[in-house]
Order: sequence, then structure tokens, then C-alpha cells
Amino acid sequence: MRRHVISLFFILGCLLAGSAQAAELRFPKTGTNAFLITLPAGWEAKEDQYNGMLLLPPDRRASVYLSMVRDQAYAGKPLMELALAIGKPSNITQFPKQEPAAISSRKGTAFYGQMKNANGDLLDVKMVIIPLEPDLWATETLLSSQGINAAQAAALNQAVRGVGLTGGK
Repeated sequence: MRRHVISLFFILGCLLAGSAQAAELRFPKTGTNAFLITLPAGWEAKEDQYNGMLLLPPDRRASVYLSMVRDQAYAGKPLMELALAIGKPSNITQFPKQEPAAISSRKGTAFYGQMKNANGDLLDVKMVIIPLEPDLWATETLLSSQGINAAQAAALNQAVRGVGLTGGK
């Protein structure tokens, strides 16, 4: 019984420590449309030069990439065309599976595929595209190494649950 109590206190302490270290972010920092992010403890966020933000866990076996994409050339076109254009620089040539998806109750589509990283490792890709305006989309792309364990998958899911959207229609 004593072991169970000690284990319970240890787990409770870890949960409280993790929630105390979570960070609240807004990306982009200004504008009507933005991601509201509760970054899990231990994860880091890095903005890049492409108007995106990369969320990374300590082990780097997975990531979440967030961006706002504005491009008049894709207004009124199927989301698959936009997904393939976004995936092209990463040599993603097809998304064999797609399904309805949402972020903060805003509906869009999830596209599933694979790509190789700079080391030649095969990564699973899930790209969620949410239309916000006729020429503006929020994208959330999950990249994960094949064979991640249950704890790594749970951490990735926690990070995804911590992403919301504001603005749009």
C-alpha cells in the first residue's frame, strides 16, 4: 500500500510540475488570425523565416509545424492542390489518404503522406489545412519518426490538443 501511495504522489508531482512549466503562445503575435498554443512542458517553439512556427519535443522524434498561408493563386481551388504545393519542397508528391479535420471547431481537411528528412529517415506526415478566408489557410503539420513509442505518441497528441485558432469566419 505504501508503494502505491508513494507512486501516486510521484505521478501527481510530475503532473503538477508539467502543468506549471507549460507555456502559452500566440502565433503570429499580431493580426486577427492566429494560433493559440499551450506548449507542453519540455517542448520548445521556434519561429522561422517562412512565417511558420515549429514545436519540438526534447527527443526530436516528432514535431508540429504551424503556419498561416496566404496565396491568391489557390483561392477557390481544392485543398489537395494547396497541400501538394506545400509538400512539394519536402518531396511529398502524394497524399493517399485524406479525411475531415478541425481545429477549434473550424473545419478543414487532414492529408496523410510520408517524406524523408535530411538524414534519409522516413517520416509520417499529417497536414491539416483549415480555410480562414478565400485566400488564407491555417496549416498544422505533424511529422513523426516511424516507430515512435506510446509515450512519444501521447506527447505529440498533447501538443496537438494544445493548439487552437482565433479569427477567421
